[in-house]
Order: sequence, then C-alpha cells, then structure tokens
Amino acid sequence: MYNGNELRIIQSLQKDIEDELNRIGLLYRFFSRTKSESSIIKKYEKEPNKYSEDGKKIQDLFGVRIILYFPDDLFIAQKTLEKLFEIESKTVDETTANLFAATRCNYVFKLPEVLSNDSVLLKKYSYIDTTFEVQFRTILSEGWHEVEHDLRYKCKEDWVEHNDLSRALNGIYASLETSDWGIMKLFEDLAYRNYKSSAWSAMLRNKLRLRMDDKLDEKIISIINEKELGKKFYRIDRDRLLSLMLDYNIDIPINLNNIIYLCNYFFIKSTELQDIAPALIMKKLTDADEKFNKNTILASK
Repeated sequence: MYNGNELRIIQSLQKDIEDELNRIGLLYRFFSRTKSESSIIKKYEKEPNKYSEDGKKIQDLFGVRIILYFPDDLFIAQKTLEKLFEIESKTVDETTANLFAATRCNYVFKLPEVLSNDSVLLKKYSYIDTTFEVQFRTILSEGWHEVEHDLRYKCKEDWVEHNDLSRALNGIYASLETSDWGIMKLFEDLAYRNYKSSAWSAMLRNKLRLRMDDKLDEKIISIINEKELGKKFYRIDRDRLLSLMLDYNIDIPINLNNIIYLCNYFFIKSTELQDIAPALIMKKLTDADEKFNKNTILASK
C-alpha cells in the first residue's frame, strides 16, 4: 500500500523536473514511482546486512526515468537536473569499441529538505536515504532495458553457461544504439533538404527537434528570404542553443516564431526581425540576458 505523503513527494518531483524539460522544449517521456512500505521492507530483509542507519542506505525510495527521443539530448537532460538538485552520486558508463554491453546512466540526487521532511517512510526507517534515483534512457533502448532487467538481471541463474546468448542480447542493444544515432542523422539530412528548398518551418523543426508543431509567421519568412538569413539559421548549433536556454533560464513559449526571435537576439542580430518581435518576448530575452551577465560578473569576483 502506498502512503499519500510519498505520492505527493514524487508528484512534486515530477512537476519540477517536467517544468524544466518543457521550458527548453525537449521531446521525452517521463515515468516515476515511489516504493511501497512492503517493497522497502522486502528489499531490506532480502539482504539484511547490506543496509543500515550508519552504513549503506536504500537510495531509491523515489525513482524517476526520463526517456529521451534522441541520444544527443541525454547530456542536456542530465545538465537540467544537475541545476535543479544536488548530486549525491552518478554512474555513467563509458562506451568501448570492442564490447557489446548496455551503458548505465543513473544519477542519485539529494531530496530537497522541504520534501524529505514530509516523508513518513524516511522518518520510520533509518536505513532509507534522503535521496531519489533518476535513470536516463533513449526511447529505443528503453524497451531493451525493460526486457533485460526482468528476464536476465532478475534471473541470472537462467543465463549461466549461456554466454553466447547473453552476448547476442547485448548485440541487440548495440544495434538499437546504432539506430538511435541513425534516426538523429536522418533528421539532420531532412533538415538539410528543407534548407535547400527554403522550407524554413520544416528546417527549424527537423534541425532543432523540439516540441513544436506550428508554422512560421509569413512576416518572418519574408525577412528570412529577403535578407538571405536561411543559412545563418541553419548553421546555429543546436547544443549551444539548448545550453543557452538552460543556463540563461529562458522562459518563453516554445514555438517556431519565438525560437526565431531567440536565435536572432543571441546569434543572428537582424534588426528587421528584432523590429517585429513581440515586446513581451523581447523583454523576457533582455531580462534573462542581463540577469545572466550580472550573475556571471558576481560569480567571478
């Protein structure tokens, strides 16, 4: 049975995390859970000498899984959570050229005090840590991880003396990893074709791969064509843009028009585009820019 306090805590964590991921427009799926009291007790009793008040503690009373559409979003999603919460530990496996194996990307964050104080189970069991676990996956690898966890990790004895099949299962993961990058390359190629045909809405949508399905305003399209700005927008570095949105705490609705105004403000510097930008959007951008620069100066002193 689940405690209402624990459910409110995981719901609060989910809201805080999703608000930040949505702010920069990432495409993702989100799963969260809290362990029941019986599940915690079962985990403790399974290895009674493993967890204690003064030693190693159970760190996954609360768990989050973030499933990204594209592999290059793993880093920005991790950076997003690192800004929100204090890192307790992380396990990020390095890939190797000659080994087929799943790579872990798991973080343990400190639970904000305002939330940990509300937990009934944390007060009741001293061997539970005031932390929560976050797993990062890509959408293609997620299904493989589910199969591997339930049918190999939990049933290790079934795989004894079957290393060839275990390697084959890892090989399937390797093919999914290749497909992850293949899909990303496909959208890069599509964005280039959109650029060559001057399809600016499609180019931005497929280059940036963010949660937006609208179309550019005709005034913006006219300026891009008349001032030959298409190549400049095409050459904007996606990772740099997303990092800027995160670091500057840019908080504007994510749509194609606003992305144009954002890119223009920080990178392109077209007076024609600036002149048609909504006053509220420009104020949010200038305020974010000034605040970031002020904080940078203060941090350097």
